[in-house]
Amino acid sequence: MLRFHPLAGSILLASAIALTGCGSDDDAKIGGNNSGGDNGSAVDGGTTSGGSDTGNGDTNSDDSNGSGDANDGESDGDSATDGDSTGGDSVDGAGGDDDDASSDSDDTSDGDDASDDSSSGDDTGSDDDTGSDDSDDDSSGSDANQPPTISGTPSPLAKEGDPFSFTPTVNDIDGDTLTFQLVNGPSWMSINANTGKVTGSPSADDLGMAKGIVIRVSDGEKSADLKFDLEIAFNPVEQAIRTGDALVVENSRDLASAALRTIEANRTRYNQARIDLFQLNTDGTAKGDSLTAIDWDPTHDAAQISAMFGENEAILISNAANEGKTVYNRGFGVIGEDDARYMVLGGNPMRERGSANEQMHQFMQNAIVWLTGRNNFDAQPLKLVMAQMDESYWFHDATGVRKWLDQRYGENVSYNAQGDCDGSKLADCLNTNPDLLIISQKSDEADVDAITATVAAAMAKGTPVLYLHWDGNLTSLGGKLFTLFNVSYQEDNYWKRLYLSGYDSIDDMGKIPESVTHVKTMLTHFENEDYAFDWSACDGENCSAVSGLNAGFFEGADEVRSIMSNLDKSKMDIFANEGKRYQKLLALLGDHYRASATYPMDKITTEDNAFLKSLYADYSVYNYRALNPAQKDMGNFSRSNFDHVSTVTKTIDMESKRYFRAAGVYALPGHTVKVTRLDSADVATSIFVNTQRSGATHQFEKNGYTRPKFLQTPKFSIKSGESITFTSAYGGPVQIEFGGNGKNVSFRFENVGEHPFWNGEEDNASFEQALAQGDYDWAELVTPGFEVHSKLDKMRKSMQDENWKTGAALAAGTMRYIHNFPHILAGFKGPGIDVVAEIHDFAAAHSLEIEHIDIVKHMNADQATCGYGCSGNPYDAYWEFSPIGHGDIHELGHGLERGRFRFNGWDGHASTNPYSYYSKSHYYIDTGKNPDCQSLPFESMFNVLRDSVSESNPQAYVQSKKLTGWSNGAGITVQMMMTAQGEGKLNDGWNLLPRLHILDRNFNSALASEEAWSAAKANLGFSQYSLDEAKSINSNDWMTVAVSYATGLDFRDYLSMWALPFSAKASAQVASFSLPVAPRKYYASGGDKFCYGLDKPSILVDGVQTWPSL
Repeated sequence: MLRFHPLAGSILLASAIALTGCGSDDDAKIGGNNSGGDNGSAVDGGTTSGGSDTGNGDTNSDDSNGSGDANDGESDGDSATDGDSTGGDSVDGAGGDDDDASSDSDDTSDGDDASDDSSSGDDTGSDDDTGSDDSDDDSSGSDANQPPTISGTPSPLAKEGDPFSFTPTVNDIDGDTLTFQLVNGPSWMSINANTGKVTGSPSADDLGMAKGIVIRVSDGEKSADLKFDLEIAFNPVEQAIRTGDALVVENSRDLASAALRTIEANRTRYNQARIDLFQLNTDGTAKGDSLTAIDWDPTHDAAQISAMFGENEAILISNAANEGKTVYNRGFGVIGEDDARYMVLGGNPMRERGSANEQMHQFMQNAIVWLTGRNNFDAQPLKLVMAQMDESYWFHDATGVRKWLDQRYGENVSYNAQGDCDGSKLADCLNTNPDLLIISQKSDEADVDAITATVAAAMAKGTPVLYLHWDGNLTSLGGKLFTLFNVSYQEDNYWKRLYLSGYDSIDDMGKIPESVTHVKTMLTHFENEDYAFDWSACDGENCSAVSGLNAGFFEGADEVRSIMSNLDKSKMDIFANEGKRYQKLLALLGDHYRASATYPMDKITTEDNAFLKSLYADYSVYNYRALNPAQKDMGNFSRSNFDHVSTVTKTIDMESKRYFRAAGVYALPGHTVKVTRLDSADVATSIFVNTQRSGATHQFEKNGYTRPKFLQTPKFSIKSGESITFTSAYGGPVQIEFGGNGKNVSFRFENVGEHPFWNGEEDNASFEQALAQGDYDWAELVTPGFEVHSKLDKMRKSMQDENWKTGAALAAGTMRYIHNFPHILAGFKGPGIDVVAEIHDFAAAHSLEIEHIDIVKHMNADQATCGYGCSGNPYDAYWEFSPIGHGDIHELGHGLERGRFRFNGWDGHASTNPYSYYSKSHYYIDTGKNPDCQSLPFESMFNVLRDSVSESNPQAYVQSKKLTGWSNGAGITVQMMMTAQGEGKLNDGWNLLPRLHILDRNFNSALASEEAWSAAKANLGFSQYSLDEAKSINSNDWMTVAVSYATGLDFRDYLSMWALPFSAKASAQVASFSLPVAPRKYYASGGDKFCYGLDKPSILVDGVQTWPSL
C-alpha cells in the first residue's frame, strides 16, 4: 500500500447554500414584525408577510398587511433551487424578497388581522386558504399554546420554464419557532423550511393542474395549512427551446428576454464550486487559508482553452506572461457538471516540468475532493483510473502524475499501471467504478472514437473526469474530448507564454465573462428595441466610427457568430439533446429575425432595429441541426421556394484535390441533407455549402444590403464510414474540401437537388438544358484545375460568347488560358501546365527546383468583395466568367505575382497584369483573333527617356516624370522582356518572368538557415551576399541581380537609364558575372501590339532618334 499524507487546508463541501444578497434568516426580532418577505424568519411572535411571483410580472395582494410589487420576470431574487428544506435560503438579488410585501406594513396583533385573533384562543380561518390543525384545538385560557396562522394567495398560474415563487404570511402569538413543510407538492417545487417560501421552475412534463398543494407551518405542537391549486401553462419559449422551432413564439422579444434571464441565472452557477476549490467562506469571501495567491506556469507546451457559457465555467485564468509578452486573460482551467463533474486543465500541474506553488497543489487536492464529492480518503481510499498519458523526454505525465498522487495521498490512493487502461482497455477499467478518471489526449488515431464513447458512457453513469492537457496542440482525441466537455481550444500557449501569478479567483467570482457581457448588451437593445445610430459617421462602407455600433451590436454579434460557427464545426446539434439553453436561445432569436428579413435594405432608410435584427440573423446562422427554416427572402442570392424541384439521392465519386471541389449537388434551403462517406481513403474531407465570401455582402453600402452575409457554411468534417446531417437556411451548391491530393473518394448525398453542373463532355446537353430551364439560380462548371461558381444569368452570358458555345469548349478554354499559361509564366510545373524548355533548362543548369502546383482554383461570378472584382481563391466579381477575360486573369494574377518584382515606388498592379497579357498573346497565336490586351504607354515613356539624354541630370529628369504607375511598371517589364529576346538571350522574352519566379522561390527557401543559404547562394546568383544581407535585400537590388542573372545580360546601365537605383553591393554582384551589357535600346510597340508578339523594331535611346510610325 502507498503511504497517506493528510490533506492540507480545509475543504468546504456543498452542504450549505450561500447568501449572496442582502438580509438573512436571523434578522427577526423577538415580538417584532417582519415585513419584506424572506428577510426574516417567522419566529418568536414575528410575522412574515409575502406574495407570489410567477416570473411573468404578475402582482398579487395577499392580505390586509399589503404586498409589494413583484419584479417583472424575476423570481424574488431567489434561485430556482432555493428553499431546500435541509438548508438555508439562497438569495441571489439584493433586498431578498422585498417585493413580497411593502416595507411599511405593520401587523401589531391588535385584532385587526382576521387571521390572528389571539384574544379568544379560537382557531379561525377559511376552509382552504388558512386554518389550523383541529386535533390540537383542545386548549382554553390565555396560557394555552395557540396554533400559528398562515395566509396568502399564490398566483394560480405558472409557466413552464419560468421561475415560480410564493412566500406565505404567517403569525404565531406565542412566539414559537416555526418550521414549514410542503405537502403534496409537485416534484419541481421545494420549500424553505425556515421561511415557508416555495420555489421552482416547472417543465413541459408538468403541464396541467397541480391540485391540493399544501404549505404547512408548525410550532412544534400545532400546525396550520395553506392549500392552493396551481395551473402549469404552456410557454411558447420553452416549446421553441425543446423543438428548435422559433416560430411558435409570437414575439421575438420573448426570446431576447429569456436569453437575458438565462445569462443572469448562470452568473452564480458555480459559486459553490469556487468556494470549495479555493477554500473560501460560505459567502465567497476569503479567510485565512483561502487559496488567493495561486502560481502556475503551465509552460509554453500548454493549451489556452475557453468554457461554454451556461454549461461550464473558466476557473483558472491567466494574468501574467513570460518573456515580456503581452498579458491576456485566457482560460487554463474549466469546471463543469452534468451527469458527472469534470475539470479540464490546459496543462498538467502534477507534472514535474513547469512550476506551481503549494496553493496550486492544494487546489488540485481540492479539485479531487470536488470531483469525487468526498474527502474521507483515509477511511475509503481513492480509486483512480489513468489513461492516455504521455511518457517522453519532455512530458513525464504518466509517471509524474502517479508520483504526485503518492506524495499527497500515500497509501490512500490506488491506480492502474501505466498503459493498462489505454485505448480499448479503458472500458474494462471504468467498469470497476473508480472514484475518478484522469485522462489526457495521447492516443492512436484508430482508438479515438472508442475512447471518446467510453468516456461519455462513464460520465453518463456519474464517473467524474479530470483532464490534463498534453503539449500545446490539439490531437484528434483532445478535440473529441473537448467537444464532450463543451470546452473550446483557443491556441497553443507557445506564442503568448501566459501563466498564473498570485491568482485570486474572487476577482472572477459571480462575474459574467466579457464575451457574454457583450451579448447581454446587444440583447438588451433588442429587448428594448432602442437601437438608433447616426450613420453620417460612416466613411463609405466603413462604419467603425458610428457611435455605439461596435459596443452595442458588433461585439455581441461577433461572439454569437463564434458560438454558432464552433457548434457547426463541432458537428453539434444542440436541439437534439437537453442543455445549452443559452446557445439555443441565441440561435432561435436569429431564426425569428430571419423569418421577417426583407431585401434590399439601406442603413439610412431602413429602421435601425429592423436593419440590425436582419444582421443578427446573419451572424447567428447555425446549420448543424434538423430544423432550420428556409429564409423566405434571400434577396439577390437565390429564390427560397424550390417546390418545383424533386430531391434525389446521388453518389459522387471523385479524386481528391486541394483545396476543395464542387460536389455537383445542391442543398435546398430548409431541407436536411445527409452525407455518407463511402470510401476508406486516407485523406481528410469536409463538406460545406456555398463559396461566397462574407465581404461580398455590402450591408453598409447605399442600398447594398441585398442578401444574407454569411452564405457559406462552416466546414463539416466527415471521416470514412461516417454520416453527417445539416440544414442550410439559404441552400446552395455543395462543396468538398480535401486535405490532400490523389485519393479516390466516394460520397452519398441524400435529399439534395441537381442544379446546372458541367463536369465532362457527357454533360453538354444536360448542362445547356438546365441553364435554359432555370430551376436554380446557380450553375457550376468544373475542370481539373479551375472551377466556376456562377449566378445563373452570368453563366448563360458566359455560354453565349462565340468562343465557348458548349460546356466542353468553355472548359477547354478555361484549362488553357486560365490554368496553363498563367502558371507557366509563374514558373510552376504540374498537371495541365506545359513544360517550356527555355524555362526548365535554366532551372536545371543552376540546380534550381521548379515548384509543383496541383490545386483547384475558383471564381465566383456573382458580386465582388472589393471593387468590381476581388482576388483570392475563389476570386469574386460582378462580371460573367471568360477564359480570356482580362479581369479574370488579372484577379488570378494577384495570387501569382511577387511584390519583389516591383521596383521601389511602383504601383501594386504593375506586377499583376503580365499573366493576362501572356494568356491573351497565346489566344492570338491559337486563333489569330484580337487578343484585346490593355494598351501600355510605350510612346510617351520613350519620349521621356529620349528627352532625358539632353538633361544635365538624366536620372533626376526621369524620376520627375514619375513613371511609377501600373501601366509604366508593366511597360518597363515588357521592355526588359523585349530586350532579352532582341539581344538573343531568350527565344521568347516572356520566359524572363518564370525564370524570376523560380529564382524567387529558391531564394526564399534558402533563407531558412545559414547552411541552406551557403549551399544555394551561388546557384541563385547571390554568391557575394551573406544570409543577413540576403534577408534584408530590397526589391531594386534583388531585381538588378536577378534580371541580369536570368537573362545573361548586365542590366545595370539599362536600369540606370530608367532611373531605377541599386546599391554598390548589387552592382558588384552583377559585375562578378562578367556579362555583356544590355544596350540602351527601346522596342517600338503600339499600345497593345506587344500581345501580338515581342519581336518589335528597336530604337536607340540617344536623344536623337524619334518614335517611328507604326
